[in-house]
This record gives sequence, C-alpha cells and structure tokens, in this order.
Amino acid sequence: MHSFRGFTPPPAVLEGVRRGDIAAFCLFAYNFESLAQFRELTMRLHQAAREGGCPPPLIGTDQEGGQLMAITGGATELPGNMALGAARSPELARLAGRVLARELLAAGCNLNFAPVLDLNNNPDNIATGIRSFGADPALAGELGSALIAGMQAEGVIATAKHFPGHGDTLVDSHFDVPVINKSLSEMESLELYPFRKAIAAGVGGVMSAHIRFSALDAESIATVSRPILTGLLREKMGFDGLILTDAMDMQAVNRMGTRASIRAALQAGADLVLLGHLPEQIELTAEMRPLYNAASLERIARARAALPQTHPALDVIGCAEHRQIAQAIADASITLVRDNNRLPLRPTPETKIAVIAVRPVNLTPADTSSDVQINLAAAIRARHTRVIALEMPYSAPVEAAAPLINAAQDADIIIIGTIAADRDPAQAALVRELQTRGKTPIVVALRTPYDLRAFPQIETYLCAYGIRPATMEAVARVLFGEIPARGVLPCPIPGIEPARL
Repeated sequence: MHSFRGFTPPPAVLEGVRRGDIAAFCLFAYNFESLAQFRELTMRLHQAAREGGCPPPLIGTDQEGGQLMAITGGATELPGNMALGAARSPELARLAGRVLARELLAAGCNLNFAPVLDLNNNPDNIATGIRSFGADPALAGELGSALIAGMQAEGVIATAKHFPGHGDTLVDSHFDVPVINKSLSEMESLELYPFRKAIAAGVGGVMSAHIRFSALDAESIATVSRPILTGLLREKMGFDGLILTDAMDMQAVNRMGTRASIRAALQAGADLVLLGHLPEQIELTAEMRPLYNAASLERIARARAALPQTHPALDVIGCAEHRQIAQAIADASITLVRDNNRLPLRPTPETKIAVIAVRPVNLTPADTSSDVQINLAAAIRARHTRVIALEMPYSAPVEAAAPLINAAQDADIIIIGTIAADRDPAQAALVRELQTRGKTPIVVALRTPYDLRAFPQIETYLCAYGIRPATMEAVARVLFGEIPARGVLPCPIPGIEPARL
C-alpha cells in the first residue's frame, strides 16, 4: 500500500496506477488540506486507474472517529469506540459505520482502517485507550460487528485491527516491540474473540499487530509470522478477506530492516503491506514483485472489483443527519461514575462557574487530538452567563496548577476536564488542592476513565471518552439535567469501580 507526501499524486505514482503496478494506497493527514482538495487527489487516482483499464484502486485512511481522524475540515466528528462502548447500542455503532463510510466515499476513499477491536484490558496501555470499545470481548465483538456491517453496507471495506490484539500491552509498537505472554486459551477467550465475531460478520480486512505473542510464535511479531497470519488467521479462523499489515515504518517492525521486514510480511501471508512513511516506495514495490502470490493477487482483484464506481457529493460530509447521529452517540455515552447530589446543576444568576480544561495533545502517534479545541466552557456558557474559562497545558510543571487554583478560588462551581490525569502530576495536584480547599470540583474525564485513580476522593466524576464538540455538548446537557447520564462504564477503574457488564 503506497503513500506519498503532498496534496497531489506524483506523476510516477499516477503512471504506476495506470500500468497496474500500484493497486492500493494509504493516505495520511499530510495529504489533506481541504475536503475539495482531498477529493480531487483521490479522483486523480481513480482516473489513472480508468485510463489504464484497471478497477478502482484501494484507497484507505485512518478515520476511526474520536481520537484518530485523518479527514477533518468539516467531516462529522463522531465520538470514538469507547463512547460507543459506554452507549451499549449496536444500532448506534451501525449508524457510526454508515456515517464513516458515506463520508469516506464522498472523499474518494473506499477502505477504512477501522474498527479497532483491541480490548482495553490494561489501564496502563496508552496506545489503545479510547480507541477500544472497552474491556469486555463480547461487547467489542458485538459493537465492532455492527460498525462493520454499517460501513460495508455503504460500500467501504472495514478493517478489524490490530490482530491478534494490542490491548494488553505496556509498549507502543510505534517505538518498540510489545510482548504478550498469555496462553492460547486466554487469548481465545479474550483477544481473539472480537476478531472471530468480525470474521463471522464478513469483515473485508484484518490488520496485523507489530506484537510478539509468545504462545503463537515465540520468535516473530504477528506482522511477519506465518503461524499467526496464515496458520491462525487464514487456516484456523477461516478468514478469506484482505490481510493488511500495520505501517511498516513503525519501529517494532522496521528494526528488522525495511526490505527484510517487507519480505517477511509477504512470506507470512500478508496481502497488502502498508508502506507508511517509508521512502523509495516505487523501487520497493518493483523489488518485492517476485514475492507476490496468486492467492493474494486474486483476493485484491476481488476486493477491487466490488468497489463502488461512483461517489456521493461532497455535501454529504458533515451533513445535518450525520451530525445528529454524532450527537445521539455522545448523548448516550456520558457516564456518571459517582455523584454526591451535586447534579443536576441549578445555578442562580449570581452563581460563578469556573471551567478548567487541559489543552489536548497527541498522546500517541495514532492521535489527532492536538487539532481539537475543547469547547466545554462554551457549551456551559450557552446555559449560564457567569462562566470563566481556564486552560492548563498537558504535562505542565506541578507549579502550573497554582495560578489556576487562585483564578478559580472564588467560583461557586468548578468543573475540570482532565486528560490522562493518572499520568500527569500537575492535573492531579490541581484537583487535590482544590479538594483540600473545600471546593469539591466536578471532574469530567475527557479520555480514558482512569483519571479517578489520581484523586479517588472526588465526589462527582463523569466520563466523556472524548473531546469533540458533540461530546462537550452532551457533557453540558448532563450537567444541567437536560438529559440523563445513560452511559455504562465499559472498563473497570482498578481498585475503584468495576466495569458494568
């Protein structure tokens, strides 16, 4: 799967498509300037295929919703998987898949690297987090299958990732090799279960993980493991769709060497090797062509032949119907973990509310959060005029909490939106010092639910599972009693709260 920098396809890439040498692409945020420009880019790729008498190329991107969205600039900002996990609605998951697919097709894409089926069964795994539906394999399997069905009904190939499961790790495979030492029976009941459900639901693609699973292959990571990709996924699990690798420039696999790792992935049984940000991709493709096998080529041809030949108008992207679905998901996801009769808020005109939010950053390479402006204060100000908005950088020095504490000292109500506060001493210090001063802040965890571990005495604690506008509106609706908090905790907070199954 090829990629390239810039807002237009290079001439050599277009010629490769015409000749039939390049059949698949992975596009990134650096290919996106505007929706119109992005569609023009993809249409040039489609046109080159037609000029060469070829079927449409496979054009994929990471459009998960929530934390990771390659296409923005007016696209519907859907809450992510953990919000769907809290909402517990297969119908909302199906609608999310439908929205993602319709907007991708309008942009010219026909393959989505989603959904994530990794379980969020390790609270210290920052790489998975809210990209997961939760800790329960049955929930992930049910909601993932529904999202796949919605996406593929609209003509976009879904990709279940990261096989056989990235959830129970402490290492991010962008940087090093994670190792999972579970037994095969444990993996069957946990990690593998959602993938089996996805295969039964007819998922078109499965993406490998750059992780070593000792019980399956003691030597090689899954991406270059024939026992895992061919023996387990193809033969034992009966998957006959496209096997894709995760990006081959990631350190967990690229440490083998570029050519050695690509060769090993093809020999292990991968159909599509995602070259990611690697240089010299046309040359690499020519070198590896002798390793192509007939079964993979047939699967790729079959997938391309079934792709839609037409694309919706751009105005479907971000349309009112899609925004309403995003809001419905957000409204159903907000989870009230605990409350001491603080909610709903009933401020008088004189009540002063301080809203403190953490400035979002990309906590992993698979993250587009830094492009989002958190508008929680604006959503609250729409309901009450006396609101002051304060912001705190992520991972600031602990001393950075002091001016915020002083600024909020005379507020009657303090609402704090935290991001991974269990990993950030400054956020923890802010909340704890306000508690010490008797301010009893209301805390809204804007990412994973685990922030409560940093300040377990907090009395009113909500989980939002995201920072995008629909979610901030839903938080405000819950705070002011306009809607109930209907979300159900999709993963336990160790030592504090169990998951609600």
